[in-house]
Amino acid sequence: MITLYGIKWSRANYVLFTLAELGLDFQHVKINPFEEEKNAPDYLKLNPLAQVPTLVDGDLVLTEAMAINFYLSRKYGAEKLWANRLEDEAQIYKWSFFALTQMEASCVDLVLHRKVFAAKDRNPDIVQSAEKKLIKPLEVLNNHLTGKDFLVANKFTVADINMAGVLSYALGGKFDFSPYKNVARYLDAILSRPARRKAEAA
Repeated sequence: MITLYGIKWSRANYVLFTLAELGLDFQHVKINPFEEEKNAPDYLKLNPLAQVPTLVDGDLVLTEAMAINFYLSRKYGAEKLWANRLEDEAQIYKWSFFALTQMEASCVDLVLHRKVFAAKDRNPDIVQSAEKKLIKPLEVLNNHLTGKDFLVANKFTVADINMAGVLSYALGGKFDFSPYKNVARYLDAILSRPARRKAEAA
């Protein structure tokens, strides 16, 4: 039995999406990274950093959302969420890490300072900086998506799950995607998938 630790209001949402797409049965232990429960001794044995998500599959204990998604996709969904060619596999890694390294921090800043934090704790300078930092990577992504429905090999892959998961933070932070029409179209399509909606209900 697969066990996932984490809540949907964290990077665990990327993994919940993947599990739903693959139709896998799993136990969901809702560890909140913002509460003291993350420091429970039993959980710290699995994830000494007291972070989420953590996946347990048999003897395997795996942390880091992207790594978990790569693992699940290759083990349980090679024909569905992975790619057959090495060149396409490299593109899955590329776009996943592009989302993580080029955009995630800014997307998280937007949702924190426009939605999550109390009004007194919101910093408009951080919002402005985050929006500025997103301009170039979103231009690159928008160009790449010209005439495309998916990021890699003209098929839905785990790269799309990872990318949409990251960008969903900015969407929650009321970011205006309208200047990036290809990204807006793409994001709406990916986040409208039944598996994503199932993950949101977890």
